[in-house]
Amino acid sequence: MAERINQHQNPLVGTNIRRLRKERKLKAIDVIAKLQLMGVYMTTGIFSKVENGYNNPTVDMLIALTEIFHCDFNEFFKQKS
Repeated sequence: MAERINQHQNPLVGTNIRRLRKERKLKAIDVIAKLQLMGVYMTTGIFSKVENGYNNPTVDMLIALTEIFHCDFNEFFKQKS
């Protein structure tokens, strides 16, 4: 089973995934397609739930997102300034 980042108490990771996606002017469906091409199982429903804090992202998903967003892993854990 894939390791997951628990964000049920604090949806910081999902909020940052949404922020990074929007900063790069990417649509969710485009990110989902790229994740699937990288071998990360993803649907629009799962991705939406991750961004909204209802589903926990896998470590594999976050690693793939660092490549898609061209960012550091720490970007997913930044607090709002």
